[in-house]
Amino acid sequence: MGYVRVPRDIKRVKPKFLGPLNKRQTYSMAIGIGGGALGYYLSKPYIGASNAILVLMVIMLPIVFCGLFEKDNRYVEDILKDIINVKFIRPGIRVFKAQNMYGYIHEKIYEKEVLGIDDEKPKGQGQTNWKRLFTNDKESA
Repeated sequence: MGYVRVPRDIKRVKPKFLGPLNKRQTYSMAIGIGGGALGYYLSKPYIGASNAILVLMVIMLPIVFCGLFEKDNRYVEDILKDIINVKFIRPGIRVFKAQNMYGYIHEKIYEKEVLGIDDEKPKGQGQTNWKRLFTNDKESA
């Protein structure tokens, strides 16, 4: 009796378009081969056949690589976009900034004891007039 392997994750199965390649891979191969051939035939009369092969590879290989490479269901452009975000767009080091309460207390004690500056309000000034806060007219205060 024949066995058919069924993948556990059905999301990883991609419909085949042309032989073992899916649509994305087929189109990237066609664009890469077409661009490489165009570069080869345009540069061959000027730089010779052996150097034109290098032009073909420089044009074709990155395009084909972008179409064929996939890691963790992510393509090259997604991975490159994330790398650019992490390295260049977003800051690399996130500094934790906290308020230094001990420095604040030390400063207030220094102002009070050494400089003689007193922050405290006289009695009666610190109390809030609640009626003034909740009414719209300014004359009631």
